[in-house]
Amino acid sequence: MKKYITLLALIFLFSCQKDYIEDISDVNFFDSNEQIIYNDQVIDFTLPKSGTYYFVLVDIDGYLLAREKFNGNEGKNNRTVYTSILNIDQVYLMLYNNNQTKLEEVLLKLR
Repeated sequence: MKKYITLLALIFLFSCQKDYIEDISDVNFFDSNEQIIYNDQVIDFTLPKSGTYYFVLVDIDGYLLAREKFNGNEGKNNRTVYTSILNIDQVYLMLYNNNQTKLEEVLLKLR
């Protein structure tokens, strides 16, 4: 009986170790050329410096759908992309700086 109690105690002792959780803090939404998003979704992205930036939504034919101006901070930022009101399947999301220079672009597949 002592063997079983000792064995159970050892199993319990070694099973109570801290779980390894991978750090995904360096994920950037613009790392891929295409992204699938569902309705209104929060995206994470990295900015090179603090300042004024623009998100631009353009359809496949190049027509402007929306433009949002925001103040970003250097490093990791997040914004909500509101796509639930759009009646199309694919749009381009572009990130511009205050000098109207395109920094990033990704094709969004809307679900």
